[in-house]
Amino acid sequence: MSKSTRAELEIALARAQSEWRRANDDLDKAKAKLAGANAGWDMIATDRRSTATDRRKAITAWDRTFADRRTADSDRRIPEADITALSQAVAARHKAYLDLSTAETGRAAAEARLNAATSERDKASAALEELGPEQRKA
Repeated sequence: MSKSTRAELEIALARAQSEWRRANDDLDKAKAKLAGANAGWDMIATDRRSTATDRRKAITAWDRTFADRRTADSDRRIPEADITALSQAVAARHKAYLDLSTAETGRAAAEARLNAATSERDKASAALEELGPEQRKA
């Protein structure tokens, strides 16, 4: 870029700044998506820890599903409704985990893109600054 004219360098700088703004907007969107995924994950974790699903509390779905094996009269057969509820809870947790992983990956990609755009913008700006005083007026 040392032989480039001022106009070419200004065009390159404008493109780099435009790409930087787009990358910055994409990073903001990715951060918002990650915040939403974190909220979804927290909601799943909170629901799992609520008193209604407390595994230590007697007469809950967890208690019926995972009966105490030490008692002689424990029924180890799991009712179909409990299996369905458990599988739905596992599926919801899996979806929340996938959403969180996808959002984290998107945020990392957006951050890498922003870093690359920042580097290009800085290079274009430095090249424009390196022009001699006679070329700056042209």
